[in-house]
Amino acid sequence: MKVLLIKTVDSLGTQGEVVNVASGYARNYLLPKKLAVVATTGSLKMAVSLKAAAVAREKEQNKAAEVLAEKLRQVTLTFTASADENGQLYGGIGEREISAALQEKNFEIDKQQILLESHIKNLGDHKVQIKVLGDLIETVNVEVKAQS
Repeated sequence: MKVLLIKTVDSLGTQGEVVNVASGYARNYLLPKKLAVVATTGSLKMAVSLKAAAVAREKEQNKAAEVLAEKLRQVTLTFTASADENGQLYGGIGEREISAALQEKNFEIDKQQILLESHIKNLGDHKVQIKVLGDLIETVNVEVKAQS
């Protein structure tokens, strides 16, 4: 059955795309959840307008993401934490703390966007990657100082 996707569906297609799916999948999942409509001549005309809207929205999001990435490039986050004489932190600085520090600087960055292999556990300067949008990843400087 050919359906027109109203919203992007993972592993199936993007908004405005016409895809061929099993009838049961369309009737029991896509259509009731209003993720797709049956592909008719009228709905295909609607597809053109959906595609145009999606392209315009994507351009706007990309432009906003570039601006955000440029601002993030200039940010340095400073944390103070208690550490031993070797510079090892007693606690760690993770995604939640970095996200909170960015929100204090008026950045709306969710902790899932912060790409850390493991928590920061040493004093000094660190680089943290943030997934801004899609494949756009920016690096933020994080400075960890000893608590006095």
